[in-house]
Amino acid sequence: MTSLQLQYAVALDKYKSYVIAADHLNVTQPALTMQIKNLEEELGVVLFDRSKKPIVTTEIGRKIIDQAAITLREMYKIADMVEEYKDELSGKLRVGIIPTISPYLVPFFIKSFNQKYPKIRLEIVEEITENIIRNLKDGEMDAGLIVTPIEAPSVETTPLFYEKFMIYVSDQHPLYYKEEITLKNLELEDLWLLNEGNCFRNQVINLCGLRDKPITSTSNFTYVSSSIESLKCIVDSQRGFTIIPELATLNVPPQKEDMLKEFSDIQPVREVSLVTNKVVIKERFITKLVEEIQANIPHHMLKKSGTIVDTGMVI
Repeated sequence: MTSLQLQYAVALDKYKSYVIAADHLNVTQPALTMQIKNLEEELGVVLFDRSKKPIVTTEIGRKIIDQAAITLREMYKIADMVEEYKDELSGKLRVGIIPTISPYLVPFFIKSFNQKYPKIRLEIVEEITENIIRNLKDGEMDAGLIVTPIEAPSVETTPLFYEKFMIYVSDQHPLYYKEEITLKNLELEDLWLLNEGNCFRNQVINLCGLRDKPITSTSNFTYVSSSIESLKCIVDSQRGFTIIPELATLNVPPQKEDMLKEFSDIQPVREVSLVTNKVVIKERFITKLVEEIQANIPHHMLKKSGTIVDTGMVI
């Protein structure tokens, strides 16, 4: 039994297809098939039921592959430890960032990070929170940047900064002309929301008290999006408003700044946190990343100055 065979088995379990797994591993399908067959023969058990499409992992195969994944992660940790404690930081740091943070936060720190640590290969992937947590547990990511609080007992979270919730309202909407806006002023049938499953949508629903209420619209137009920028464009062209995080307001052009409003009765904020496995391997890498993020974002965001809005997420 070799580490290569274990890697191939874990990949086939993940992708449920010889073609896709071979492509992911950058090997030929016959080479993958042969290694899996050799592993099964050596172990004396069948790991995969090939009669079904997609391929199904057998009961004993499930146990073996779960252990194989743990074994591979422990092996990779040795190389990570060596790279981390060299005098000059070098190696790969894999970071997942949720889409409602990534386009606004990454431009703040990426240039200075690359200049200071040219030998760190920083790989950033946009993923939803659930996938980031799963990839951390599987060892496919070293850290994540998500919105908290969440209930995820398998990981550690460290708050990094706080950004206000802001109202972005059309100049054709009555709210545009109000000097002060409270939660009670919001005409929720005119609210544009992100699609379901997005943690920012959950926070807006919690903020506006919509969790147990039907979400209706007076418009004959429905728009489902996972992009805050798309919602801003819809507000620009349609009557209505949306709620956006503070970092998303920094690219609003001067001629549209009047469309940005703050709540006058409350100061809701979202907490952006670093998430890692409970046992952190690339600690020096991650520490440098945190330092660059906190050094380059607007300074006032480092202190909690309002009420954190719950995400309602349990993972």
